[in-house]
Amino acid sequence: MNEIVRHIEYLLVSNDCVVIPGLGAVLAHTVAARYDEERGCMMPPSRTFTFNAGLSQNDGMLISSVARSKSVTYEVARHIVATEVDDMLRTLSQTGTLSLGKAGRLNAGRDGSMSFVPSTASCLSPEYMGLPELHLQPVIDIVRQRNAADSHRQRRSFGYYASMTARVAASLVALIALGFVLTTPITVDNAQYASLGIESFKADNSADHKTESALMRRPGESTAALVLVVDRHSDASEEADTASHNAYIRSRLKDKLSAEVKKTESVEQACDEIRFDNDDKYCLVIASLASEAEAEEFVEKSGYTQLGILSKDGRYRVYAATGSTISQAQSAAKALSQRFPDAWVCRK
Repeated sequence: MNEIVRHIEYLLVSNDCVVIPGLGAVLAHTVAARYDEERGCMMPPSRTFTFNAGLSQNDGMLISSVARSKSVTYEVARHIVATEVDDMLRTLSQTGTLSLGKAGRLNAGRDGSMSFVPSTASCLSPEYMGLPELHLQPVIDIVRQRNAADSHRQRRSFGYYASMTARVAASLVALIALGFVLTTPITVDNAQYASLGIESFKADNSADHKTESALMRRPGESTAALVLVVDRHSDASEEADTASHNAYIRSRLKDKLSAEVKKTESVEQACDEIRFDNDDKYCLVIASLASEAEAEEFVEKSGYTQLGILSKDGRYRVYAATGSTISQAQSAAKALSQRFPDAWVCRK
């Protein structure tokens, strides 16, 4: 498969027009939901594709996609696209047919005309994937079914009401029996009850408790472990040593502080890799627009303080970083990947 066909398929997912410089343009059209009388079902909305050989003027979209994919400059990507398009024209001339991937197929006629056969693949239209066909039933059929059901129900009406009466009577008997059981008092001996009351706090100064606890201490007091005595009706007590709990909390706080420090260091390292120097030969482009007014409007609405505009090849490119080498510009692209994921490197 021709290499730029993959880029055509990728761009058609989110665009309605992809221009192939020197060949033509693939156009996407939305087909509204419709009723198929022959099949008696409602068809979901979908997309179909057509081809226009008159729209062959380069708009930069396909070349920019290749440049981002290969991490090359715009000029190098344009040369790659031109070579691939020449191969596509040669294949169409020799075989009379050319595949455009999941979009469809071009066929060349003997008189030099071209026809396009769209594909039925739905992977290029993710917003409509998985929508089922709705099979509709005529209203007259529904009415007939309901009338038949009503007639059958009338024939069984006597048996139905008799059965319902028996069920209600059985339910009342069950409720009366359950109420009698629940209201009968039951004596429980030796019952133990839960208590939220705290009897006392005491400090254990024995030699067995050597772990320090800073939970409840006053200046001058011994570093004995705190023991919590819980009041129970069974006159039992349970000791809770808080030293191990304090050690666990301190370790968790230490791990969280270490993670925050590493995150701060990674952010500072990413900021150091962003370079902005007008004398650099390469820049990190984040948008390519047709006019200077559109480029200035993009800069104003972006909310990013450090942006520049490069006028080249009839396009106005907005860039967010520069580099004296391609590697420096690519490092800035990695540092800004979360904010500008579709940025590419361009030579000034």
